[in-house]
Amino acid sequence: MRRPFAGESRLLFDVDPPAPDRSRIDTARAALDRRVPGRGDLTRRVAEFQRRFVVPPGRLGAAFTRALAECRAVTLRHIALPADERVEVAYVADSPWTAFTRYLGDHRSRITINSAIAFTVDEVLDLACHEGYPGHHVIGILVDDALVRREGREELSVQPLFSPQALLAEGTASVAPRLAFSDADRLRFERSTLAETAGVEARDLDVAIEVERLLDAFSSLRADIAGRYADGMLEFARAAAALEQEALMPFPDPLLKFVNEFRSYAVAYARGPELASAYLDAHAGSPHAEARWQAYVQLVTNAEQAFPQK
Repeated sequence: MRRPFAGESRLLFDVDPPAPDRSRIDTARAALDRRVPGRGDLTRRVAEFQRRFVVPPGRLGAAFTRALAECRAVTLRHIALPADERVEVAYVADSPWTAFTRYLGDHRSRITINSAIAFTVDEVLDLACHEGYPGHHVIGILVDDALVRREGREELSVQPLFSPQALLAEGTASVAPRLAFSDADRLRFERSTLAETAGVEARDLDVAIEVERLLDAFSSLRADIAGRYADGMLEFARAAAALEQEALMPFPDPLLKFVNEFRSYAVAYARGPELASAYLDAHAGSPHAEARWQAYVQLVTNAEQAFPQK
C-alpha cells in the first residue's frame, strides 16, 4: 500500500508539499488577465500568447547551444570551473522529463532534452541555466571537487533520485536562471541574440518574460493538484481539468503522467526553489549579485548536502 503523497514527501525529501499561496495566486491571475491580450478564458489566452515564442523544432538544437554558451560565459565570471569540464547534449522524444542531466564524473555531464516539448525562447534559456550553467552540471562539478575529491566524501558521488540531496539539487538548479540573469539582462540577450537564433519574433519578449514570472506563482497549486491526484482524490480527467482551469496549464497531461511514474518528486520542483531562494536571501549578506553567487556555491557544497534550514 502506498503512503499518502504528503507522507511520502516527508519521508523522501524531509519537507511537506507546499500549501497553495492563494493570495499570490490571485494577484498573479489578475496581473495575467491584464497583461495577456484578448478576452475570455485565461488559460487559452496564455497558451495563444506563448505560442508566438515557441522555438520551431528545427531550431531547438541551435537555440539551446547558444543559450548554453551564454549561461556558461556568465557563470565563468563568478565561478572558476576546471579546464576539462564539458557537456554533451542529446535529444529524445519519449522522455517523462522535460530534460535530465546526468553527471558522468571527471567534470563531464550529459544533458538529455525532450524535443517533443514546445519550448518558448525564454524556457530554452531557463533550461540551459537549470541543466547546465550554473545548474546541474556545475552543481555536479562543485560537489565532486569540494566534497568527493577534497573531503573524501565518496558517498556523495552517488545522488539518490528520491532524497534530500535531490531536493537540494533541484532547488538550486531552479534558482540558477535568476542568479545568472536579471530580467533586464535576460531581455537584452533574448532580444539581441537568442530570438534570432531560435527563429522567434522578438517583439513583446518583455511581456513574455513577465508572463513566465507570473506563472511561477501557480507552482504550489500545481503541486497540490498533483498530490490530490496521486492520493486518488482526483481521477486523471478531473485533475487535468483542475490544472488547466485553476493552475493555467493548457497541456496538463505530461505533468500527470510524470506523477504516475515519479509521484512526490514533483515536490522537489515546488519546494526546492522556495528553500533555495530563502537560503540565498538569508546568507548573501547583500543584494549584490556577487554575494548571491558566493552563497549559491556555499549552499551547493555544504557538507550535509541538504537544506540547512527548512
